[in-house]
Amino acid sequence: MDDQQQSAMDAKPGQPAKPLRGLLIGSLLLAGLLIVFSPNYRWKLDKGDSPYGSDFLQDWTAASMIGAGQAGLIYHASAFDSWQHDRSLIGFRWNADSYYPAVYPPPYYWLCTPLHWIPYRWAVYLWLAMLLGPFFGAAAMIEHGLRVDLRPATAVWFWPAMLLFPPLLLGLTMGQKGTFWLLIMAATWLLYRRKSPLAAGLVFGLLSIKPTLFFLLPLVMLRHREWRFVAGASLSWGALWGAAACMLPANVWTDFLAVARSAGDYHAHAGYQLMWSSNLQSLSGNLPSWMPNWASGILLAVPALYVLWQIVFKAKFSLSNPLDLCQVLLATCLLSPHFYAYDLVVLLLPICALWNSQRRAAVGVLAAVWFGMLASRPCLDTIGLPLMPVVLLATLYWLSTVTPGQSSVRKGVSGSPAPSNILQTGLSAQA
Repeated sequence: MDDQQQSAMDAKPGQPAKPLRGLLIGSLLLAGLLIVFSPNYRWKLDKGDSPYGSDFLQDWTAASMIGAGQAGLIYHASAFDSWQHDRSLIGFRWNADSYYPAVYPPPYYWLCTPLHWIPYRWAVYLWLAMLLGPFFGAAAMIEHGLRVDLRPATAVWFWPAMLLFPPLLLGLTMGQKGTFWLLIMAATWLLYRRKSPLAAGLVFGLLSIKPTLFFLLPLVMLRHREWRFVAGASLSWGALWGAAACMLPANVWTDFLAVARSAGDYHAHAGYQLMWSSNLQSLSGNLPSWMPNWASGILLAVPALYVLWQIVFKAKFSLSNPLDLCQVLLATCLLSPHFYAYDLVVLLLPICALWNSQRRAAVGVLAAVWFGMLASRPCLDTIGLPLMPVVLLATLYWLSTVTPGQSSVRKGVSGSPAPSNILQTGLSAQA
């Protein structure tokens, strides 16, 4: 037995594992550094081109409009822009020509409503804490899920080091919500591993407030006859959207559909950072102007069909298999009409699971994301195209060639631990 296994089994109930203690300390340090050094978290009466709190301004503006009884105007660009630049409301000035459009579905903004009770200056700090909290919660769930089958706990340095994962840093700097999606995915994965597909589906249905990340997995699970998961996701999705429909005016739904229909053209909006774009459509939509439309269509259709073939028509698929999970997340990103690099933080779930069973694959995915984000700007400046879709497509192909590795714990026919591990499983259950 190695030191990591012994450490995992010696942990006392309610006592966080060492990687999580390091993560907690690292998160507090990172929050302090962002508040002190990041321009987006530095309060000034005149913020120039970039608003205080960055993209969080969009969420807080929508929450304030709902709280003031103006929910019907959320998707009206002129009204939303006016509220975003109301100095008496947000407390500072910023470029009147800049604008963060409302692009999330009504249920998301409805869930944000309590944020309007807090003045914007202080709500930004609360939001930063709310972004780091789900990251810690997701790490705790993943650690627990790996210990269930006596897989070694991750090294002490693993989760603190993941605070430097580029998509996470980008998301925190911009006030983006990727850690929420990571938490939902981690809870879904943990419940599915515990043989609770209905509960896993119920949790996953909450991700419907992020349609660009939600759409593919239910289709894959339906294709592989995971009826209880699909039923759970349908129930929670229906309940959440139904509750929002009861609380919000009817016109917000038609207004949102008009916004959603133009999601594929989002990369053409002013202020869009193409170097962070990670989907295939942004790649084909920025090809040279001399290329005919039919050629651009083919260049989009061929890799898109390949991605669908790799995921939807797999002979076997299991959400608890980290290779399958990583591939479906990559495919979701590539097929999405809009996907920014900060939402790639969800890849930390399969990366961590692969770290214990197939470290070479985990390192490969980490290296691909690091390379894609660091080289995006030089690539865009050189050829005028985003690099990340190409990197992710190559990573998906490479993972399809990887042979599933032998788990650190052998399974019996029914999926339970092999008899030789029963005693160790009992010890681990006490950790």
